[in-house]
Amino acid sequence: MTTIPADANRIEAAARALLDEKVAAVRVLAAARQAREDQRAALAEAERNDTAAYTAALRAGWTADELKRVALDAASKRAPGRPRSSAPRTGGRSTAATHTTALADTAPKTPLEDSHSG
Repeated sequence: MTTIPADANRIEAAARALLDEKVAAVRVLAAARQAREDQRAALAEAERNDTAAYTAALRAGWTADELKRVALDAASKRAPGRPRSSAPRTGGRSTAATHTTALADTAPKTPLEDSHSG
């Protein structure tokens, strides 16, 4: 069996100490991330429970206005997915193109166009 020189043992120990510090930092980060995910799940459940309780209060005869007067506003609901644009859609044609086409349709025909439409 080969013996490792004392210098190499000291270098290896120093390297392991550095790696141990890095591993410890990653361990703390992983625990923090897990705690964050646990809290997100708990918040989602609390929001569902809040919405259900608010709906139950409405079904029990309370009005939204009455609940608001006693500092119990409607449960906040977030729409799933990405937000929708409030701009009306034009069916793929730009507004300028639609406007130009509309003007062309109402423009008086020239005598040459009129003679070919027959």
